[in-house]
Parts: sequence; C-alpha cells; structure tokens
Amino acid sequence: MVTITSNADEAQIVIKQKIGGNTILELSTNPVITLTNESLVVTNDFTVIAIPFDNIDSYVVTNGTAGISQPEEVAHYVNGHVLFSNLPIGSVVNVFTIDGLLISRQFVDDTGKADICLDALPKNNYIISSFYNKIKVINK
Repeated sequence: MVTITSNADEAQIVIKQKIGGNTILELSTNPVITLTNESLVVTNDFTVIAIPFDNIDSYVVTNGTAGISQPEEVAHYVNGHVLFSNLPIGSVVNVFTIDGLLISRQFVDDTGKADICLDALPKNNYIISSFYNKIKVINK
C-alpha cells in the first residue's frame, strides 16, 4: 500500500474509467490518495471514493481546472510513430487490438508527450486510447 498526501489548495484527481467518463475529486481539504493491491482510494474531509484498478483507464493529479478544461491534445503520424503531445504528465496511452486486447502501454513523459511505435506492431487494426481520446489506426 502506498499513501500520498497533499496540501495543494486547487489540486484535483481526474480518474478516467474504462467504461467511459471521468471521476473528478477536489483535493483541497486534507486529501489522501491510497494505492492498495486492488484499488485506488481517494479521500478528503467530505468524500471517500474507491475504484478498482480493473475499472481505471488512467488517472492524473492536476492543479485546479486542468482536469476540467482539457488542453488541445495533439496526435501526429510520423515515420511509423504516433506522437502525442499536451497530455497529462504520468497518464497512460494504451494500444488495443480491435477486439479489445491490450498489447502496449506507454506512460506520458514529464513534457506531456508519448511515442507509440507502430513499426514494432504486427499489421492489424488498433485502437489507441489516450487520456482524452481514442483513435483508430490501421497498421498496413
């Protein structure tokens, strides 16, 4: 178990769930984020939420409204790579086969960027899921 506390006045945790939608919790009043073997537990003076890791696509702690007004995410295809920018630091970009099998996971670096190399993947149709969007890629 890992426990994280914060004293940030405008921090939020934004949890993107696999079934769709985001859960947003203000972390301004004695927040505690606990990672157990099975779930992410977030508490403040007024709320406790626990979400099993199986239901979480990604999560990020932001400062203020960054979790609500999303920046313009950019994805480019360049020489066999899908390059993402303007993503929340520490979030995850997942690559799924068209039938839902997770085959690759790339963590967003400290500049908000991720690089998915399609050349390393077999020819197939893929869904690439970032914090904000899902895109379909046909790797020929």
